[in-house]
Amino acid sequence: MLRVRVLFLMYAAGVLAVTVVPVRAFDYWGHVPWQAMIRWIPFVVDPLSMTLNVVMFLPFGVLIPLLWPAAGATATRIGWLALSASLSIELTQLLLDVTIGSRRTVDVNDLIANTGGALIGWWLLRLASRREALAG
Repeated sequence: MLRVRVLFLMYAAGVLAVTVVPVRAFDYWGHVPWQAMIRWIPFVVDPLSMTLNVVMFLPFGVLIPLLWPAAGATATRIGWLALSASLSIELTQLLLDVTIGSRRTVDVNDLIANTGGALIGWWLLRLASRREALAG
């Protein structure tokens, strides 16, 4: 269990490093208003960006049920947790953009991809657990 906790902390630090920490105040966007950094339209996104966000949240769907079985007991629960975590990231990016002009894009597609990635991770964990139970 300690290994899973350490792995989760490393994963969380990695996600924060990719999504929040590279803050560049008043970067290359010039005089573009912060509102222009918000992407409201779903499924209008670069496929690579969507794929990377799915992959980034796959471990979330695996590690949360291993650490807190009740929290990851159902797809609905893990989906809501992933959506909440993703929304927290997006709101942090928005706050940094409005306050210091970090110019991070806030995208509804990130919410979709991150939640989907966590659900895929949860499903893969369930599949592996069933196979292990059948083999054992």
